[in-house]
Amino acid sequence: MDHRFKADEWQSLRPEQQARRCRLMAEEAQELAKGAPTSVAEAYLRIAGEWLTLAREIEQAPGPKGR
Repeated sequence: MDHRFKADEWQSLRPEQQARRCRLMAEEAQELAKGAPTSVAEAYLRIAGEWLTLAREIEQAPGPKGR
């Protein structure tokens, strides 16, 4: 996985592609949490949770105007 975030690239993705990338980012954060000190692991897990929330929000959102 390419670990960068570019807004212009993101906006060109279909919602299902965006949601998939969010889930991949969540998986990466969860992996990082496994070997991190407790306080850092907790932060990674919060970030993973936010990526998963974003994925759900994207899937539930009505499509943008013009699509």
